[in-house]
Amino acid sequence: MKLLRTKICGWVVAAIVIAPACVSADTPSSTQKRSYEATAVKAGRFFKYREWANAAAMYELMLEEQPKVCDTYAHAIVTAGMRSLPDYEIALAEKAQANLVPVDSLLQGVRRVSFSLGETSQYEKFLLLLKERQRWLGRSIDKQLLQYYLFRRNAQEIEKYSRIMLSGAPDNADFMLALAQGRLLNGDYEGAMATYRDVLALYPDNYTALLYLGNYCRDNGKAADALHYLRRAQALKPTPYVDECISRLDAGAERKLNFFNATP
Repeated sequence: MKLLRTKICGWVVAAIVIAPACVSADTPSSTQKRSYEATAVKAGRFFKYREWANAAAMYELMLEEQPKVCDTYAHAIVTAGMRSLPDYEIALAEKAQANLVPVDSLLQGVRRVSFSLGETSQYEKFLLLLKERQRWLGRSIDKQLLQYYLFRRNAQEIEKYSRIMLSGAPDNADFMLALAQGRLLNGDYEGAMATYRDVLALYPDNYTALLYLGNYCRDNGKAADALHYLRRAQALKPTPYVDECISRLDAGAERKLNFFNATP
């Protein structure tokens, strides 16, 4: 009995000794979490006020603690771009890749951050930098550049990158439509219409091509061709606009027919 009491007392003492150790073991993680959150707040403030060197230091600390957060890489890369440090941008991209951050997610993050900052060219520069330094990403980067130039309505670059993409996928409707858009922006209307006709040869129900061809023919006095394309477009996706265009063309054709019938 005495031995049992001795063991129980020993267990109680051990519990008292161990309990603080358990509490102290939990404390660093919570402290670390608060430290990370405080660093993130500082980083956000420095980034907002364009204090790039200070922001970069904060993002470095954040990536040391949590190296898999895509948003941190995106902010750090844009910050490096604003400091004109291309080698550092690539180092950050490589670190993100090493930590299994998806490339598409990283690119979209850089796009979002640079656009929100009003520095859209930082996204373009980062894409071109990646294309130069990481050639195995070429086609993926070319696709992103095409989308960027479509957003910027940069006719010359739209044509360039749509042709690059078409070289590997000649029957891709999106790339063909992008080429037509670039030609339109360049003022090459005949070339654009030829591309839309190429689209229809492969995809007879492509609404965009039908609508552009219909409007082009209408504006150039080719009522019969315009009605052909617009009626096909209306059958696919009825809209008040196309319906009104068709009605006006029908009315014009009827007036023209009545005029010729009334002519002696």
